Amino acid sequence: MNYKKFNRHECFTSEMMSMTMDIISATSDHELKNMTYGLYDGYLYNDLLPRAIELRVSKEIENKIRGLKKAIEMFIQLTEVVTIES
Repeated sequence: MNYKKFNRHECFTSEMMSMTMDIISATSDHELKNMTYGLYDGYLYNDLLPRAIELRVSKEIENKIRGLKKAIEMFIQLTEVVTIES
């Protein structure tokens, strides 16, 4: 499973925490639940959205996953450390 690591404590708002719990509560699929719990630990799994779509989750849950993914990816992009070697 491929993933992107991020600092959840710096990235997540209280709304993002609630959205994550909504996703967890809305699914009984073990794999999707585990990938979503991973967000709390700072892991954004590449298969999170494709798995949700494959399971045909509700549009509301799919949109919450899309929103979290977009916010986390933007956070990673804005905070990634670039090392310049000379």
